[in-house]
Amino acid sequence: MLLAGKDRFKISLRDGVQGLCLVLASLATLAVALYPMYIIRPFREQKPSDLQRALWVQLHDRLFLAGLFILITILALLVWRRAGLTAKILLLAPAMSIALLAAGACWVNPFEQMMFHAIGEPHYVTIQDAGIDDKAMVIVVTMGNESRAYPIREMGYHHIVNDRLHQLPIVVTY
Repeated sequence: MLLAGKDRFKISLRDGVQGLCLVLASLATLAVALYPMYIIRPFREQKPSDLQRALWVQLHDRLFLAGLFILITILALLVWRRAGLTAKILLLAPAMSIALLAAGACWVNPFEQMMFHAIGEPHYVTIQDAGIDDKAMVIVVTMGNESRAYPIREMGYHHIVNDRLHQLPIVVTY
């Protein structure tokens, strides 16, 4: 009976190690998915070599991450059958969930989804009420006797403003 207990402990330990390896693999998968998002951020210096690597990863990661998700899920399900409840809850389920999150994250660009969207109906205030620093850079558009200033700080997040100036539609971009 004592031998059966040792064998059960060895199997449990082996399943725990395998589950931990799957969690680490899924975290590495998530790191690959998040790498382009970390490198390609607004208002941050980007070295050409880092940017080149991040763009390459962004162009090629979808199939790779989907394959890793499938592989991690298959391996987790193989271990799942003999793993205990603790290993299932603490290691195997999180490993599959993190791998799924990584595979899904490569299809979403948070900067385009949350930040970089056009301003369709901008609201204006006088220059005195704007609260813009004297040294702040702005894009100025003047037509006739009408002028508008678009702060670079704001344009950096939205990139496009659809506006009307002197009764004509204009698009301001940065």
